[in-house]
Amino acid sequence: WLLLPIVGIVALTPAACGTARSRPTEREVVSGDVTLHVRIAGDPAAGEVLVGISGGPGLSSDYMASLEQLAGPELAVVTYDPRGAGRSTAPADEAANYDLSKYAEDLEAVRKAVGADKVHLLGHSWGGVVAMYYATVFPEYVDAIVLMGSGPPNIEGLRLAQRHFRERIVDLTRQGLIPEDLSSVGAAQVRAILPAYFSDPSFEPPAELLDMTFSQTVSDLTLSALGQYDLTEEVARLDHRVLILFGEDDPFDLSMAEATRDALSAAQVEFVVLEQCGHFWQECPDRFYAAVRSFLGLPLEADTTP
Repeated sequence: WLLLPIVGIVALTPAACGTARSRPTEREVVSGDVTLHVRIAGDPAAGEVLVGISGGPGLSSDYMASLEQLAGPELAVVTYDPRGAGRSTAPADEAANYDLSKYAEDLEAVRKAVGADKVHLLGHSWGGVVAMYYATVFPEYVDAIVLMGSGPPNIEGLRLAQRHFRERIVDLTRQGLIPEDLSSVGAAQVRAILPAYFSDPSFEPPAELLDMTFSQTVSDLTLSALGQYDLTEEVARLDHRVLILFGEDDPFDLSMAEATRDALSAAQVEFVVLEQCGHFWQECPDRFYAAVRSFLGLPLEADTTP
């Protein structure tokens, strides 16, 4: 969808994030017809909880492991592989099993499992749509929402965004930066088109953006379940604090973020355009983390105590 077949990641250790924190724990959480693989950095009982929701659809949460640098005494960071992706189990291959309501139920199961009364949500790309939808179904369990490169609340916005992305692919292909033959699938195709997601197509992505876990089946079934989706009315009723982060050169075009901002008409929205940045925060980490830390009221500098 928004990420097409895009990337997963190599999980970063606390040392790789430059912090001296206890090793994240992993657990399995049952949600209806699936078992979700969940990763927890920090102690959810000690403070607030941020849940990261990965893109795709069909993308595992591995590429979000670097979010764990936000974890500390004030905040626990939780990520999980969506149904059918990564180390989570898959339901029967039917579109009904990948409806947005199923994604919301899974997120609710994760919240309950970590024992959080309320959570902050950080949705990336397709994960932003899941975050917004969850907040419309379970508004009482959401404290604040961070949307990074988020998908739009309706199919019209999605189609426009995909058109911009296709144009970016064509342009980089003409420049010889993306191969003309994109007949490969999965990880190989993702690595081939990865330059299109960056402001600078020559940007050298970190390891977490090179080692992907992606399910085309999950992507196809989810898009089929979405159909002619339109969450405009539901999203307009949200009154939460929302931070919208969007790369200045995101290939899906700034108009997608503006449409999302406008749809959140009752929310308390902070809108930040990240200069010289594309679809992934890994290209502009300093600005991304500074904005998130400020929004969540966290110390502006990560704890780097050895």
